[in-house]
Amino acid sequence: MLSGANIVEGDHYRSGGLLVLAGRATKGRTDLYVFAGGSVTAVRYRNEILHPLVLPFIAAMGTDRIFIDLHRARLVRSYLESETIPQMAWPARSPNLNPIEHMWDMLGRRIVGRSVPPGTFHELQQALLLKWALLPQQAINDTIASMSRRC
Repeated sequence: MLSGANIVEGDHYRSGGLLVLAGRATKGRTDLYVFAGGSVTAVRYRNEILHPLVLPFIAAMGTDRIFIDLHRARLVRSYLESETIPQMAWPARSPNLNPIEHMWDMLGRRIVGRSVPPGTFHELQQALLLKWALLPQQAINDTIASMSRRC
């Protein structure tokens, strides 16, 4: 199961914030994607996330996969249908059901636990990318496995 590929975590950092996105499955994860400025429109989501990152990731997962996508834009739904990607129906605004929220929590604790906190957006971005890459796959698998208890 692939879930969270569309989940966007926004957090304010001092006078601003970064918008990050990642996908994960029991067999792996995408790289953490950091949006470089501007708002995330359906077109931008399709062009920067779905086409270059999600489609290859889903293809690598094989035929036994389901994509959980909370993005409600018609353009996104049409694009996913045109690519014949099986999707799971998911209630809007349901962070307590979504296991990627636990991933964001783990990532945040690792950033806060650094001996020297990031002082700039660039340092924060680099810390996020590093800590995401170092998250154990078993921790990801555990959050996915816990989904049945929450649903």
